[in-house]
Amino acid sequence: MSKRSTPHLAVYTLLQKGNKVLLVRRYNTGWRDGDFTLPAGHVNEDETALQTVVRETNEEIGVTVKEQNLEIAHVVHRKKEENNPEYIDLYFRASRWKGDIRLGLSCDKSEWYELDNLPSNIIPVVEKVLGRISQGIMFSEDGY
Repeated sequence: MSKRSTPHLAVYTLLQKGNKVLLVRRYNTGWRDGDFTLPAGHVNEDETALQTVVRETNEEIGVTVKEQNLEIAHVVHRKKEENNPEYIDLYFRASRWKGDIRLGLSCDKSEWYELDNLPSNIIPVVEKVLGRISQGIMFSEDGY
């Protein structure tokens, strides 16, 4: 009998201005520090994915987003790696937000990057997903 999958659930926030996307550089987290990614976080017990996007976006970059201004942009099922469990990642695009970028404790830099000119030190799956979002692809699998 096969063992059932127990993936972790994470959310990512995509803030976009034209062809530019806001990326943050991970800092003091113990995983991929120094690499760029989107504002993101884990869904807590008794918290919805949309509530998590609102909370994490505010914690990581000081910006306020509202649930009604979020739309799903991509879902990726990531295979378990040596030091990382299996994940289901939900990428949400924010159509509107309020506030100025103010970094939280888990990032030390933010910058707007052109989608066709992303930094070399971006987390690989995030780079792949941004390309898929640009192509209108809603679902992918990574590592399988």
